[in-house]
Amino acid sequence: MKPRGSDAGKIRKAAVSCLLLCSVLLGGCWDRREVNDVAFVMGTGLDKEGDQYRVTMEIALPGQLGTSGSTGGGGGTRGTKSYYLESKTGPSFRGASTEEQRGVSRTLNFSHRRVLLFGESLAREGVGKMMDVLARIPQNRLSSLVVITKGSALDVLQADAPIEQYPAEMVRELNFSYMKKPRSIKLLMNSILLDGIDPVVPVMSLVKNGPANIKDKKTNIQVDGLAVFRKDRVTGIIDNHLSRFLLLGMDQAKETEIFISPPKGTGYLSVHLIENNVHIKPYIRGDDIRMTIHLNCNGNVREDETAFDISNEQNLRWLEQQVGEEIKKELGEAVRVIQQKYHSDVLGLGRVIIMSRPDEWKRIKPQWDQLYPKVEVTIDPIVHIENIGAVTKPFGIKKEQIQNE
Repeated sequence: MKPRGSDAGKIRKAAVSCLLLCSVLLGGCWDRREVNDVAFVMGTGLDKEGDQYRVTMEIALPGQLGTSGSTGGGGGTRGTKSYYLESKTGPSFRGASTEEQRGVSRTLNFSHRRVLLFGESLAREGVGKMMDVLARIPQNRLSSLVVITKGSALDVLQADAPIEQYPAEMVRELNFSYMKKPRSIKLLMNSILLDGIDPVVPVMSLVKNGPANIKDKKTNIQVDGLAVFRKDRVTGIIDNHLSRFLLLGMDQAKETEIFISPPKGTGYLSVHLIENNVHIKPYIRGDDIRMTIHLNCNGNVREDETAFDISNEQNLRWLEQQVGEEIKKELGEAVRVIQQKYHSDVLGLGRVIIMSRPDEWKRIKPQWDQLYPKVEVTIDPIVHIENIGAVTKPFGIKKEQIQNE
């Protein structure tokens, strides 16, 4: 039986109402923000000027992200570089950022920020209180990498860095080539808040790309060592040489090359460590605390500019032993510096006690600051050279000149 006319009308109205209600559930862009109205911050630098904080933001210019000959659009973002620097001062991190927003016609967006740079003088005063805004506002990603700069962070962010589109991107790539696990905001804060370990962060500085007489010199960015912390303050900087061995002890070394002199003659043998594993074993009896750092390293010979024959099994074992002795000496010196001079436990010796002997840690925690510099640390490296290269004898040396012993 067909529905009456009034009933059919009601059904049609109900169907139309259902369709209209369903459309409400569809996703929409009611709060959209056009790309042309957003300024993407790629890197941020913080410096201290008197009682004020200087915040420098490196903002991407979309109109310059094409080829070198591109005139680009981007709604007025044309310029000679692919980024623009905005720098203002304020009473706090957020205060300076607010001042910068007033001078930028687009809404600052921090979700693409790659790096956070602290000037050395500011880092020595402490960075902890400036981290609150980074965690409180979700747009700030805790995966941004942290770097300490020699001099001001502003100077590093305005480097030429011609190999990358932004200086901030070069800082990020240098981090990944320097450490297995670069120091992010999250890792830095974990180290500050955890008992038994202090943070360590790469140090970067500006450098000219070549001798004084080169034409069209550019300023580049380079890794210049490690900044070691005591809680949230930088207490010292480990130079580039010792920092390579300190990273070995932290199990964070990415590229380590060790140069060994031959038993006779001149020149060097270069051994590149491709893999290393670290295990720290504690020994505790009362206030007598000792630590043994066991290292297992695998490496390849990269260069032999000597007359020493390493194809000989006995000579190869000698080379492995010498590399081990070099690690023992230089890492021992690095440990002495962080213990005696900077009082910074970046190796996490206290953390080793917490994880392996928690009851002992409860006993010694109140006096750990006094005990740490007195901890006796022994370095025990084992080195295995896996590959000596495509040639077995010193290349370019006559047979009678080669040293077999």
